[in-house]
Amino acid sequence: MRTKVLTVLSLVGLVCSDASAQYMVHPDEFLPSLPATDTEQKTVAPPTVAPDVESTLYKAADFLGMLRRRDNIDAVLTVDYQGTGTTMIGGQSRTLESYRGTVRYDVPAMRADFTVAEPAGEPSRHVEVVAGETAWNESEPGAGLVPGQGVTTAAPDQVADRLSQIWTLPHGVVKAAVAAGANTTVTLEDGVVYVNFPLPAPLMGTAKARLNTTDVTVHTLDNGDQFEITNRIESVVTDVGGVVTETTFSDYGDRNEADYKSDVMFPGRIVRLRGGDTLLDLTVTLTNTYNPYVIMPVPPGVGGQ
Repeated sequence: MRTKVLTVLSLVGLVCSDASAQYMVHPDEFLPSLPATDTEQKTVAPPTVAPDVESTLYKAADFLGMLRRRDNIDAVLTVDYQGTGTTMIGGQSRTLESYRGTVRYDVPAMRADFTVAEPAGEPSRHVEVVAGETAWNESEPGAGLVPGQGVTTAAPDQVADRLSQIWTLPHGVVKAAVAAGANTTVTLEDGVVYVNFPLPAPLMGTAKARLNTTDVTVHTLDNGDQFEITNRIESVVTDVGGVVTETTFSDYGDRNEADYKSDVMFPGRIVRLRGGDTLLDLTVTLTNTYNPYVIMPVPPGVGGQ
């Protein structure tokens, strides 16, 4: 449940090895949502001037449900999401029979465990992992940690791409933009608000996130007070070493189990595009945003890339 804001926003960047809290002052007049007796949608006019960085990121974090406690700490450390759709393998679009992504932001680390339908024969399983500056593939999750259990293959050429996937998930966008501090800017282009920031090291690249500030959710409390939720992240474009990738998000919602709702929003559809190819088109069917147990220990033989 979200709680009433004081005057200081505490966003935990949770990037790389720095897990210390980061603080931004936000406008006193802005308050996030509380349990509401009535909720409605409205459309407002686009801004005529670019908003400030602090309130822009605050509202984006509040939309995503990242903020908790009276001191508004960023409570999202790990995420587990599942779905189906299509992915690109060897230059060919393949049907995903299953997909499970797990992310841990403080390492940062990610494991994508997915099964694709083969033109002939049994489906094939792929497990792609990154932790810090090390990337590898597994025959099964945790392969190589116990002698004789599973096979691992180093994938040093995939470090940048897999780290980019972490920081271009919606929660990762906010964390990375906050961590960039004064290097983050907000611009207004044709009435659309963009957040621009450098990607966290070791990535050498930039990101530009598009925010929807015109579609607003209005919560009315039983005392008549109204609070607005806005700044939905719709897309992010990254440029890493000249490789440009666009990731789009739509159909946000709380997709945890019915008895395990967290009020943390996650997109129902994620599409990654690069050079005219659809790298991933994922329909998310289930999430666990209550900071599930997620670890990606680096197995022997793949470190020191």
